[in-house]
Amino acid sequence: MKKKEQHNDVHEFQPLLVEIEDRPLNPLGRSILWIIFGVIFFGIMWLSFAKIDIVVSARGKVVPSGEIKVLQPIETGVISKILVKEGEHVEKDQVLMQIDPSVTQTSLASKEKDLIVHTLENERLSALVENRKPKWSKFEHLDQALLREQKDLHSHQRDSLSASKSQYAMKKSQARAQYNSSKSDVQRLEGLLHKEQTRLQRMEKVLDIIARNEYEEVQKNAHNFREQLHMARHKEHESKQHLKEVEQEEKVYVEQSISTWFNQLLEKKKELRTLESEVNAIAFQNRQQQIKAPLSGYIGKLMVNTEGGVVTPAEKLISLVPDDAPLIIKATVLNQDIGFITKQMSAAIKIDTFTFQKYGLIEGVVDSIGNDAIEDEKQGLIYEIKVIPTTDSLMVEGKEKRLEPGMNVTTEIKVGKRRIIEFFIYPIIQYMDEGLSVR
Repeated sequence: MKKKEQHNDVHEFQPLLVEIEDRPLNPLGRSILWIIFGVIFFGIMWLSFAKIDIVVSARGKVVPSGEIKVLQPIETGVISKILVKEGEHVEKDQVLMQIDPSVTQTSLASKEKDLIVHTLENERLSALVENRKPKWSKFEHLDQALLREQKDLHSHQRDSLSASKSQYAMKKSQARAQYNSSKSDVQRLEGLLHKEQTRLQRMEKVLDIIARNEYEEVQKNAHNFREQLHMARHKEHESKQHLKEVEQEEKVYVEQSISTWFNQLLEKKKELRTLESEVNAIAFQNRQQQIKAPLSGYIGKLMVNTEGGVVTPAEKLISLVPDDAPLIIKATVLNQDIGFITKQMSAAIKIDTFTFQKYGLIEGVVDSIGNDAIEDEKQGLIYEIKVIPTTDSLMVEGKEKRLEPGMNVTTEIKVGKRRIIEFFIYPIIQYMDEGLSVR
């Protein structure tokens, strides 16, 4: 049989206070006490040696890095259509806004008509100066009424010149006939005079045997032929001069006509170059009445939202963010924190649109720090910093979502590390320091 367990009841019948003093301590309580002491000790040690990151929070937004294209008009005009909205993606050469082109269109039509007229006039005058047929076939696509007008004018000028030449040809023919007739008379009279002079010479040798009146008759005839020859030669000279004058007159007329056309041609060419420049300038202005995207991207901001509104030259209308423009974070830091931030510090970027606990953070690096503070109505003096993210997208619901300009973010910049115990000690030290310094 088992021995009956002995029970030490020596303290059970003592007075209560004596029983409490003499009863042995429970070892469980002692163990718990030591455990508490150990936890406190190790807690203090952990607080003394463990460190956590010190971060400076900066609110900001996503912006393109200096690649925004600002679109402006070059002339005063009235907005007829606004074809895009803020945030909309557009392709290169897509029309974003239309400005009423009625003023420039009217001016362009007038200048283009003048240009056609001058082009046709150039061809007409060139053909007249070069004495060739105009190459009208090159201009069949132009205004037929203007083309017909220049054709008729060329025919009239050419026919007028031909008629004048025909008249001069007739005058030359008459003058030449008169000259030939005078020349024949001179030759005939020279023959008769020579004949009478020869006869007179023969009679002088036998003057003593011939009748005196016969000799005088021959002498008289020779004198008459000499007078007639003198008059005939004078007439021949006059007819010859007249022929030369007619020929010279024709030459001068033709040269003056060609010179006039040539001067007109030079003037028309000069006017044509001026018109071409004006047409190109007005056409350029007319094209600029359609505000087009110079490249693919996103509409950042519409500075003008009213159709029918008046715009002036160089007024900002639309800001365009290119597709390939790098995105950065532009944030503001409080004046009390800026002294701890330096370039190349790492930062964690939290996108307001996407909860960071679910979709994560984007790492970044501080790229630049503002040199001067900016006055803010609510926060006072603040500094602007720029942070370059390592990536411009997040995985959202299994799809890669690109950051968009204008998204609000919180940037946490790691400026150092601090022991955890300092969070408890520094407030006490500060309180004591301020308390002892107060009178």
